[in-house]
Amino acid sequence: MKIRKKITLWISGAALFSTTVFSSIIFFELMQEPFKLIDKELFHMATVLVQRIKENTFYQGKLDLNTMPYDPNEYWIMAKDDQEKVLYRSKLTEFTDLSTTAGKAKFLIEKHIPRSRIWLKQDRNDDVMFRVIVVKKEINGRFVEIRIAKPIEDFEEELIRLGITIGISLFLCALFIFILSYALAGRILRPISAIINQSREISEKSLDKRIPLGKTKDELYELSVALNKMFDRIQHSFLRQKEFIGNASHELKSPITLLMLAQEDILINENLSSSAEESLINQLETSRRMSHLVKNLLDLSRMEQQNILHTKKMDLSELIKRVLDDYDDMLAEKQIHVHNRIATPCSIMGDPEKLFRLFVNLIDNAIRYNLPEKGVIEIRLVQSRTTVCIEILNAGLKIPEHDIPRLFEQFYRVEKSRSQALGGSGLGLAIARKIVSLHNGTIFIRNAPNQMIQTMVELPAEL
Repeated sequence: MKIRKKITLWISGAALFSTTVFSSIIFFELMQEPFKLIDKELFHMATVLVQRIKENTFYQGKLDLNTMPYDPNEYWIMAKDDQEKVLYRSKLTEFTDLSTTAGKAKFLIEKHIPRSRIWLKQDRNDDVMFRVIVVKKEINGRFVEIRIAKPIEDFEEELIRLGITIGISLFLCALFIFILSYALAGRILRPISAIINQSREISEKSLDKRIPLGKTKDELYELSVALNKMFDRIQHSFLRQKEFIGNASHELKSPITLLMLAQEDILINENLSSSAEESLINQLETSRRMSHLVKNLLDLSRMEQQNILHTKKMDLSELIKRVLDDYDDMLAEKQIHVHNRIATPCSIMGDPEKLFRLFVNLIDNAIRYNLPEKGVIEIRLVQSRTTVCIEILNAGLKIPEHDIPRLFEQFYRVEKSRSQALGGSGLGLAIARKIVSLHNGTIFIRNAPNQMIQTMVELPAEL
């Protein structure tokens, strides 16, 4: 899960939890306050009723309830003495019995009263909620229990509506908090996204780029500084490595050349024995292979350090024909048949020297790893308005699929023994990829049907 989602969930969860707790407290308080008022009202009615009973000495005559604070007919009232003698009962006692519940001084009870008998604002099931309080007093030496209740069905409905309103409000609040926290998390992580994007842009070709530092010296500022220092060290190490390869290749070039000249001079001597001559020939072949390797290293180092193209308009078909002409003798010696399908001129903008080296490496590779019994190379060209695609096919053994992505790595060989026998240095394809990359093109190799290896080079028509 991404950090933005985690921050959103944490903020939303914390806000929703606190909002739910706060709303629950408010709802509880809102629910308790009306009950306190109702209980106060019922207790006041019970107190006045006790006073009226006291005034009616020896329980004779009818109670005078005209001066009661509220109309007794709107309440369920039952007054009994300790002998279970009913001292007073209101009209609502005719419709339901609330005297069966004992042991509590205050409670809620729901009763079924058909609205056809009396209207008490029943719900759809004709149920009515009552708030009941029980008051016990000693009057003239006898204990009197006054049970008084008030129908509060409308109040219950209000509480239900209030609960639904609070629930909807909580949902909308949660949705708003989620959207707000998601936007806030995005704003918090925006500098990190900028750092990530800038870090992705810093590659082998752009090690000089750095992450811009923010104005506020916070943790992200320190992170940017640390990353910039790391990029400084990487750039320094990378440049030192390139310089070392270039300098080492340059220093090795002259001694190897002198060694080859000395070996060739010795071979001119007619007094050499056959064994010495064979040994010198092998040494000279090794020196030539070392010279070729050093030259490739030097070329690769120069391209990586300079990254400069001397572009001009050129005919790609003519350049490939020149490469094939240079390999006429080797092609004839190995009996390899070349089918050059490039018949028409193809003008592009590019560096003639580097592109010549590119196709020298690719065609040399196609010759080296061609099947001796088949001996075929086919070259095709497809041109569009914006790109030029050159396809080189050669007969060859199938390349293992896990080796194909690594073919363009420096010094990588699919079969090390075969590469050494054929004199390969493992740098030809690395140089080819570097030249194609300098021209903003692409190159790949794959296995084609009929024991063919396909090399595809796509170059832009104009840089």
